[in-house]
Amino acid sequence: MKQVLQLTRAYFEQVFIAADQLVNALIPPIDGTVSYADETLSARAYRAHRDGKVLGRLFMPLIDVLFFWQGPGHCKNAYTKEFERKNYPTEYHPPNQPRYTPRGR
Repeated sequence: MKQVLQLTRAYFEQVFIAADQLVNALIPPIDGTVSYADETLSARAYRAHRDGKVLGRLFMPLIDVLFFWQGPGHCKNAYTKEFERKNYPTEYHPPNQPRYTPRGR
């Protein structure tokens, strides 16, 4: 039963992340912040806020409040997680391998 609950939670977590990334990709760059298909809306809001964009200043605080239970700085943490590939399944993180490979390698 415990394994079924864990699998169910993991399933819904992945569905939520996929929906989040889809919404992010569908939002046009009206403030000049380009969307990336594999980026969450929270990470994009942090980038926009960091770059002084209007939508970042409006939405980052709102998103941080909506996800208060994940601790302070949700959007900044989401941005950091993108670099660490935290949303990738563990299958794509071989042991003793770097999790991030820069483009061109």
